[in-house]
Amino acid sequence: MNIFRNTVTLRGFLGRNAEVPTSDGIKFDSYAVLTLCVESGTWNKAANEWVPRTAYHRIVCPGPYFCGFTRGMEQGDYLEIEGELRIDLVVDSAAPKNPHQECRVYATQIRRLEIPALGVEEGAGREDT
Repeated sequence: MNIFRNTVTLRGFLGRNAEVPTSDGIKFDSYAVLTLCVESGTWNKAANEWVPRTAYHRIVCPGPYFCGFTRGMEQGDYLEIEGELRIDLVVDSAAPKNPHQECRVYATQIRRLEIPALGVEEGAGREDT
């Protein structure tokens, strides 16, 4: 039994094309980067409306395997990503005395999914007259 667990599962659409190193630039420590858009929101009872919220998650895909697997992934692809949440200290070259923290997900599994059929089927709910 594991005492600790750090697992994140995200499902959403790519917000931009995958950032992958060129084939001749892939080394053991190479990584690809995905930007995953995940939609959520809350219901505002007073206004009787749904208030959507889109979160953009930076997914680091470490190693040559993921560099090859993510090559060709494009904006709009529907994915499920499982990984580990990490908080990295980032030093910006423009302000080296003011480092900041960034949350990233380091992928352990990536699955391409079929986009589910959404909405009302054509002709459903219509009466022919």
